[in-house]
Amino acid sequence: MREMLNISSCPAFIRDSRGEVIHTSPTFDKIFLTSGGTGAFDTPRAPGSWFLDLSLEIKLELMQSELKSFSEGSAVLVKNIWLAGSLWTVFIETFSINEDTYSKWVFINEDEPIPHPSMEYNDFSIKMQRYIERIQRSAKSDWAIFNLYAVGFSHASISKITGVGVQTSKNTVSKIKKELSFDDRDYIIMSSIYTLSYGKFISNVVSILKDGVNFLLNQKCHRYF
Repeated sequence: MREMLNISSCPAFIRDSRGEVIHTSPTFDKIFLTSGGTGAFDTPRAPGSWFLDLSLEIKLELMQSELKSFSEGSAVLVKNIWLAGSLWTVFIETFSINEDTYSKWVFINEDEPIPHPSMEYNDFSIKMQRYIERIQRSAKSDWAIFNLYAVGFSHASISKITGVGVQTSKNTVSKIKKELSFDDRDYIIMSSIYTLSYGKFISNVVSILKDGVNFLLNQKCHRYF
């Protein structure tokens, strides 16, 4: 889960169904825990301290949105959240691993220019999902590599999970970048967040990780027999 957060330029954190923050991204720490809108804090803040800066109305809206995400299994966008001297859109989505449920919060700075998200990101997301469905049928390893790359896994980690070489993983991603015409991982993340389709990546990755564990276990068994 750590790798899913550490690659995006957007601040983000993951917390469990009890409400405990279990991981924060470096960008989240930098913006909300070690610096504020008027300068650096004297000491690092606790992971949940940013929430104290919000009005009661906004706190309730965020909590209700998270509950909706948990109960419906859907993604939610909460706009116009003033925090650390900027306006933010908060993306909340839940996912499950080994029967444990978590919520992922991603903070998108509204002050930064975003080129026509409702049109550009939507068009790219549709194109990307069609491509993913096609390679799932025709090139299973490419499908696994792309999904793992999209949520933040390094090429070394992808190699361990799928059994392909590191260079093969890099070559596959380069090929997909050319076919889909995108520059970096952030573009995938932002388009899937704005079209509320990030959950598809999470679901695919959970399936891939289960297969990856079986692959590693089989490798160990072959060494012993």
